[in-house]
Amino acid sequence: MSLHCGIDEAGRGPVLGPLVVCGVAIERARHGRLARLGLRDSKALSPAQRERLAAEIRATGARVHLEIHQAPAVDAATALHELNGLETAAMTRIVRALAPARVWVDGLTNRPGAFGRRLEELARPLRVRVVSESRADERYPLVQAASILAKVARDAAIAALARVHGEIGSGYPGDPKTRAFLRRCAEAGTFPPFVRQSWGTVARLTVRPAADAA
Repeated sequence: MSLHCGIDEAGRGPVLGPLVVCGVAIERARHGRLARLGLRDSKALSPAQRERLAAEIRATGARVHLEIHQAPAVDAATALHELNGLETAAMTRIVRALAPARVWVDGLTNRPGAFGRRLEELARPLRVRVVSESRADERYPLVQAASILAKVARDAAIAALARVHGEIGSGYPGDPKTRAFLRRCAEAGTFPPFVRQSWGTVARLTVRPAADAA
């Protein structure tokens, strides 16, 4: 059985919640089933469309592997300037878990070809061919499938947090609801553990102006 795999992530930029890296693998002979679903990058789809397509992707019999990194792990990697390293390690574990013959992935760096070769090396002793391209999530159904399932998993995590903590928005720094939530946390003097405190959005709320500090 020869598997083809796509890998993508959701949640790299938000200030709240997890970073989710997903791999979707399907038998080479059944690859066309994904292509016929009319997939797109998750960012181009509504939440309802993503939910529907996520169910259809799983119904193809594709194998799915999720790597979920909570805010403290993202903060720790960011402090070491190793966010790419965190994602690379997650992708490596996905490749080893799914053991595909061929992988498509969105390149993490401005040298996507070199990144693909690096991932091949990290996956050894598996012999896998990695196709790493910028904007792969706009071209390849397998990467689009991974993007959709990663986003659905992250959305579910944000919804679960909102049920406990109230309105938190999407978690993105530009979301007014997320910014309002962060201001409330700053005023209370504490941030819950799902807030990425290394993000500048949080730092600007917690650093007092010089005039106030005097």
